[in-house]
Amino acid sequence: MDQTAKFFAMHKILPTLLIVAALCANACGCPPDEKTGTLNLTAAAQSFLPYNGSETLTFTDETGAELTLQLPRGQELKTDQLCYRTTCTEAKYNTPSSCEYYDADSRRYTFFGAGNTVVVDLLVYSAVYDYGMPVFYDALQVGFSVGTPSIIGHHLIEARFTEPFDTTKLGISDFFQERPTLVLNGQAFSNALAYEEGNMGVYIEQGTGIIGFKNAEHIWVVQQ
Repeated sequence: MDQTAKFFAMHKILPTLLIVAALCANACGCPPDEKTGTLNLTAAAQSFLPYNGSETLTFTDETGAELTLQLPRGQELKTDQLCYRTTCTEAKYNTPSSCEYYDADSRRYTFFGAGNTVVVDLLVYSAVYDYGMPVFYDALQVGFSVGTPSIIGHHLIEARFTEPFDTTKLGISDFFQERPTLVLNGQAFSNALAYEEGNMGVYIEQGTGIIGFKNAEHIWVVQQ
């Protein structure tokens, strides 16, 4: 074949190659994520924080001074895509992958007080226990800040599986501690949860919600 014939032959083949490449690019991309189930919060998780979003809480410190916390954003309900297994990963860098997922509910209550310098953020949510398997748990996350200092603690509410729960799989170390008895400014609580870090602390009671918190200067206790 002479050079002219080769030239025209290549020009005939090139469009076909471009079409094949385009089809391959589309066909080789990962498919959409696949929903395989729904996770509604368990009864235990729903009852852990008994708020409806309209509450105003009043706390007193050791001097009797009052501090009021409010919920300007009310009750925040969300449904998030909770991936538990990757089903496709493209070879190209920074390209999207696909997963199997559950729709998972969560509830959030963020209390603000003292000109927004005091913040207590309460979140009940579901999470993946062992990635690659559809096994989940419900948990509580509490954030507390007074100005710049802040702490975040976690509590496992309920597992959605029967095998033993190995917390080392979660990558979380800041867990609440159970306190059969807890006294804050002379007020006693039973079966409370406490998370303390440095001079700061936050205290929760199941079915009551936030019962107190502290920093280096004061301890505040909810008025019931």
